[in-house]
Parts: sequence; structure tokens; C-alpha cells
Amino acid sequence: MLTSKDYIEAHMKKEIKQATNAQALSVIVIIFTTLLFGFVAMNIDGIIMLASAAFIAGVFAIYLGYSWSDMTSAISNKISESIPALLILLSIGVLISTWMMGGVIPAMIYYGLEVINPNYLLLTAFIVSSAISIATGTSWGTVGTIGVALIGVGTGMGVPLPMVAGAVISGAYFGDKMSPLSDTTNMAALAAKADLYDHIRQMMVTTIPAMVIACIAFTFMGFNFQSSNIESPIYMSMLSDLTNNFIFSPILIVPPAIVLYGAITKKATVPVLIISSLTAAFIGITLQGIDAGVVISSIKSGFNASTAMPDVKLSPEVIKLLNRGGAASMFEAVIFILIAFTFGGIIQLTNSLEIALKSIMSSLQTVTQVVLAAGFSATVIIAIAQNSYISYFLVSQTYSEKFKELKLKEQNLSRILEDFVTVLEGLMPWTVSGVYMATTLGVAALDFAPYAVFNVSCVLLSILYALTYKSLGKYAFSFYTDEEVANKKKNQSDNTINNLKAQNGN
Repeated sequence: MLTSKDYIEAHMKKEIKQATNAQALSVIVIIFTTLLFGFVAMNIDGIIMLASAAFIAGVFAIYLGYSWSDMTSAISNKISESIPALLILLSIGVLISTWMMGGVIPAMIYYGLEVINPNYLLLTAFIVSSAISIATGTSWGTVGTIGVALIGVGTGMGVPLPMVAGAVISGAYFGDKMSPLSDTTNMAALAAKADLYDHIRQMMVTTIPAMVIACIAFTFMGFNFQSSNIESPIYMSMLSDLTNNFIFSPILIVPPAIVLYGAITKKATVPVLIISSLTAAFIGITLQGIDAGVVISSIKSGFNASTAMPDVKLSPEVIKLLNRGGAASMFEAVIFILIAFTFGGIIQLTNSLEIALKSIMSSLQTVTQVVLAAGFSATVIIAIAQNSYISYFLVSQTYSEKFKELKLKEQNLSRILEDFVTVLEGLMPWTVSGVYMATTLGVAALDFAPYAVFNVSCVLLSILYALTYKSLGKYAFSFYTDEEVANKKKNQSDNTINNLKAQNGN
């Protein structure tokens, strides 16, 4: 006998329809058009635009007959995949603030500035910017601080500013790619579902050769511009502020050494970051004399030089570089991830992207075709959307299955995302990053882009490896063995069975 509840559910239940090619393609076109209009014409924030895309996908899911319960279940399953990465992001926010208060990052910046050789300005500008960007995890922060100082040095030495800007930006993006503190490094790994340290190791196949090429290029370019001293006021004030207000000791090596040890031995990322953070916080209290209450508040809200050192007057450049970190600094990235995975969960539920791209994707059969298609797609999306996060997630959503079919490990896809998105975004005059770089350094993007040797080399090397994947390029990719593929399928099958059992139990 049917109860009233059964009767209502039977009548409310809709038949789920399969989206046609035309319907799926139309929805994808509408979503991309909405993103294009929102970013380019209206200059709307990326989180709002991605939420709009998720709304459009949700309306289409309802049209196909999916219920709100179906969508929330798909979203929950998708978001659950991001939990480890979310914990890493929050841990990195804490790590940055504790490394600041402990003097770890200030020491890295200070000694980076100290190694500048005025006779090789372009080369040392690249090396110093690389070191500081690795230490801080931010290309923007590097360009906005040491980059400005180096532009001042270049002006005083008579070196063409587009060259100096190109060297600074090259170094800033080297660190942005390779630093475990970088948001783009973490986001690219998260989007492709790659382990963070596997992702960083995989990036070395393009990053290290590109770094060598950049060093050689900047050495030769710098031969014609030599001087014997550096008199930039910004440079001098940064050195003075750092050495006068922080105690530099060999013990500052310990926090980074913990992270390095964890990476080499492949220890769990979050515990390693937390141990390193606690060590740096202890050093901040005992060595730098930071109040314990300030340390606790900084872990949440980020390091604030004015609060931590109220009696000290620092230059704006140093304050801009030091005031970073804290778990709260990652909240916007966390929100973005949640919305991105909401969008991805609904799209995956309706199979819209898969259906719309089926005809295109079916023609992609080789590593060369798939890698180049993913790379160029990522470039187009970043050029249109002007948001690296969106490019990461959309490209990963589109191409991840193709990479799996070719037995390419996840870190291959995350490396492609960095090679075609991270390093190119700052060279495009119309993107937010491009505008920031040009405005901050006072050099037009089209003027410094040819001298951003590292950025350009990463893209060209990635293309070269894809074209030669059967010879030279085979060393640039990580493939699953047949045994690993079988184990992976078995684990997925077991997870599916366990999920079904859990649902039946509920």
C-alpha cells in the first residue's frame, strides 16, 4: 500500500533525460559566453562569474530532470575530493605568517638582495627574484618589492628597463611555479588532482632547462651594461630595514629544512607544514622577540609588521612584502575552490562537457595532440577569462580523462597548466596580471615580454616535448604502468561499491 509520502515522491520524480549534442554544446557555449562577457565587458570578479556558470549548469540539470538532491550529492562528492588540498592551502597560509615572524623569509630576502652583482645586473636580477619568489610564493609580491628596487638600480646604471623588467618577471615566475607556498602551484595541482610535490618535481622538466636558458641569455645581454655600484634608495632602505629589525641566525634554516625533508621523503604534506610552522613560530618568540599573543593572531590573520613591531618604522616596500600570510589569507581561494567544484560537480552530473567535446576529443589520439590541445585551450581560456584558477579547473575538467586514457599521470596535466597559464598570464597586456606587472614596473607588457626569457622558454620547451614525445619528449612525461592502471581501476571500483553500500545503508 502506497503511503502519502510514496505517492508524492512518485509524482515528483522526473525522468532524467540524456543531453543531446546540440543541447550540451549550447550550454557550454552559453557558459563560456557568460564568462567572456563578465570578465571582458563587465570586469566582474571571478568568484561571481564562476558562481553564475554553476547556476547555468544547475538550470540545465533541472531541465534534464535532475533533482536538487541529485545535484547536492554530486557537488558533495566533488568537493570531498578537494578537502586534502584545502587543508594544504590553509596550512600554507599559516606557514607564510610564521616564516615571516620567525625571520625566515626576511633572511631569504636580505641575502637575496646582498648577492646582487652590479656588473651582472640582469643575471642577478633574475636569480634574486627567483630566490625571493620561491621564499614568498608570490610573483606579484616579488615584482612589487624587489622588482621596483631593481628597476631603480637599472635606471641608475643605464640598463634598458624592458630588459630589467624581463629579468625580474622571469625570476618572479620561476619562484611562483616552483614554490610550495604559491597559490598557483597549489591550484594547478589541485585542479589536476596531482600530488603537490609530484607536481613540483614534474615541472622541473621545463623549469630547470628554462632557468638555464634564462641565465645564459641574461648573462650575454648584461655584458654591455656594467657598473661598479648600486645607489638605489629603495634597495638601500630594504637592506637597512631588514638587517636592523630582524636577527639572522643559522637556526633560521630549520623551518625550510623541515619542508625540504618532507618533500624529499614524501611525507604527508599537512603535518610537515604544521611542524615547520610551529618551529618558525617558536623561533619568532624566542629569537625575534615577537609577543606570543601576536604570534597566535598572526597565524589566523597573517603577519602584520606594525603590530608585531609597533616601535619600528619600516619602508613601504618592506611592509608590502612582509605583511602576508595567515589562514584567513586563503579564505578567498577556499571559496573559489568550493564554487569551482560545485560547478564541476554539476557539469559532471549532466555530462555536458563530455558530450559537447566528444567529437573533438575523439580526434585526439596521441600524446602530442592531447598535450598541445590542452595547452592551447588553457592559453585561450586565460586570455579570455583572465583568471588562472578558472583556466586550471576548466581545462582539467575537459582533458583529465584523455590524459588517463594515454596513461599520463596527473602531474603531466598540472605541469601543462603551469607552462601555458601561469607563465603567460603576466605577459598578456589585457590580463589583470599583465596590467599589474606593467603598472608596477613602469614598463609596457609588450616591451618586456620579449625579454621574459624564462616564461617564453617554458612554453616553447613544453611544445617541444609534446612534438618529440617518442624521443626527447619521453623523458618529460610520467606514465602509469599497466600494473598501476589495474590497481587504480580496482581502487575506483572498490570505492564505488563502498559508496553504494553506504547509500543503501542510509
